[in-house]
Amino acid sequence: MNKIWTIGALLQWTQQFFAGKGIDSPRLDAEILLAHVLHKERIYLYAHYDEPMNPQELAAYRELVKKRAHRYSVAHILGTQPFMGLDFKVNEDVLIPRPETEMLVESVVAAAEGTAPSIVDIGTGSGAIILSLLHYLPQAKGIGVDISPKALAIAAENGKALGLDGRVTWIESDLFTNVPQGPYDWIVSNPPYLTQHDMEELQPEVRHDPALALYGGADGLDIYRRLAKESPAFVKRGGHCIVEIGAGQTQDVSAIFTADGAYEHEKTVKDYGGIERVLLFTRKE
Repeated sequence: MNKIWTIGALLQWTQQFFAGKGIDSPRLDAEILLAHVLHKERIYLYAHYDEPMNPQELAAYRELVKKRAHRYSVAHILGTQPFMGLDFKVNEDVLIPRPETEMLVESVVAAAEGTAPSIVDIGTGSGAIILSLLHYLPQAKGIGVDISPKALAIAAENGKALGLDGRVTWIESDLFTNVPQGPYDWIVSNPPYLTQHDMEELQPEVRHDPALALYGGADGLDIYRRLAKESPAFVKRGGHCIVEIGAGQTQDVSAIFTADGAYEHEKTVKDYGGIERVLLFTRKE
């Protein structure tokens, strides 16, 4: 096996190998992993197609390729995930932030721009939502809540790395149990919303995310029921609760939140695929 592997040949081979394993974006993943090993931007690969790889680089790359073939996500392999233009440390203790969750953050930023809101993020995980909000709303203060101490440790690291630790408090709590009485301007949450059936059909990559952050009970709606019941006591009159939802859950979640008259459904936001993804509720005056 004394073949000289150039960057171009290696990318070609890896792309075919990943495609054969049923990986969704074989070329992109090959490029991201190789750029990581070489400590370069992806654009570098195209300008140095014929550059040979040295044995150390090849060995390091081979290890990453093996992990990806075992269906670890690129984010899990590299331990980092971009979200809202920021980089977040991730591991198997937190849900990998998804692009569609940016819709939730963008909706809050658009509505709260120029104000100094108090924000509580329920089920904060890596802290991606609350920290992105604090980054883009410089007057805001926030609380990140999670039942998992391991998740909160990652969130705290991310808060420090982004220089936001002075504006955020991390609280270990089962929803609102340990949250100081507000009231707050915003409750934000991307709760677990997968059904029993969804859990059985999970992509291999998602199986490395914590089940606690995915499974929302038999019908996927358990946490929404608790949020709708427990959150009004923590939201200012005229304040807001905004949640991410799964495909096809709009009517059910909307009904849950508006049933007892504390909230009205103000807005529905679709993701890039046209799926209704974020619901915004306003606490009645």
